[in-house]
Amino acid sequence: MGKRGDGMQRLQGLDALAELHQAMGGEQAVPADEPVDGPPAVLPALLHVSRDRKSRKGKVVTLVEGFDADLHADIGEAVARSLKALCGVGGGWKEGVILLQGDHRDRAAAWLTEHGYRTKHKGG
Repeated sequence: MGKRGDGMQRLQGLDALAELHQAMGGEQAVPADEPVDGPPAVLPALLHVSRDRKSRKGKVVTLVEGFDADLHADIGEAVARSLKALCGVGGGWKEGVILLQGDHRDRAAAWLTEHGYRTKHKGG
């Protein structure tokens, strides 16, 4: 790193930026590949992926059921966020059920299976 005339240093790459952040008293981020300390998360045994339109004025939604609302709250919210981003739709997490606007059963089931969840289609 070379010195500039105004007393500032030019940073080269993300490693240099991370070193500067840590030198200024910031915490070092844990990379996603490394495990985080703490008990391992207990995944639900089986998730049911279904389509529903009851009580929704004919609008189709995709439901992912099988999460325990208390035990899997943080996992369910993270999965809901990822599925919404993957499908590019709205939705949410409520009482142990992930809701996605529109019919995205196949895409949601494929993503869940890819990330280690066991899935089963429910309904027609």
